[in-house]
Amino acid sequence: MSQGSVNSTNSKIRCSCGRIAVVRTVRNGSNGGTKFYGCPMWPNTSCQLFVPIDDNNVVEDLQLKLLERDTTIAELEMIQKFNEDKIKELEKEKKSLVDEVETLKTEMWQQKLSSIKQYTNQKNMSMALFIALIVVVVIFMGK
Repeated sequence: MSQGSVNSTNSKIRCSCGRIAVVRTVRNGSNGGTKFYGCPMWPNTSCQLFVPIDDNNVVEDLQLKLLERDTTIAELEMIQKFNEDKIKELEKEKKSLVDEVETLKTEMWQQKLSSIKQYTNQKNMSMALFIALIVVVVIFMGK
């Protein structure tokens, strides 16, 4: 088990990997509920920092409260960073979807114009056939 060192100038405990320790609580066993200083990277590290916190020491209690607050702040900052990254990702996805919608709108209008042109051409052809029929009828009637 590696031991952390207490730095009296800033009252921070550091683990052997150099990170500032966080307050953890034993969850199982006979020591359940006991608070201790541990590596913030645990369990994804080989650092084995475990420094029990003495509940009878007023200074250590204050340091514990300060460290718990710092831990909470660090956790909230990580959550905020995660949320900011997620927002950026969603904004990019939104822009992509807006661009796709605009492209689909453009294609839809092009198809509508094409349909209108085809309808107009069909109408003109029908009118031309009708006029040609009238001309043929007039020619045959005139003979």
